[in-house]
Amino acid sequence: MVEAARRPRLQRLDRALLVTATVLGSLPVALLSSAALARFLPISPDARFALGFGLVVPSWVTIMCCTLLARSGARALSICVGVSAALAMLVFS
Repeated sequence: MVEAARRPRLQRLDRALLVTATVLGSLPVALLSSAALARFLPISPDARFALGFGLVVPSWVTIMCCTLLARSGARALSICVGVSAALAMLVFS
């Protein structure tokens, strides 16, 4: 009986975590992926800046749509943190 009462609270918490990971967790991934793209493309610096700056919002929307497909909020947040850490090592190294 007590377990059944806790289940809706945990589902609401998981959904809230999923929405938070979708909106806020995907932003660093989008910013760092654009920075990595702008850093490593073999074109002129002005074109790299324009491409990196112009792809932030479309990549953020794409990553948010992909993040919503995760099974749980904890999984979505952990994937966003892992990818952000990998991209940060790539950009800042």
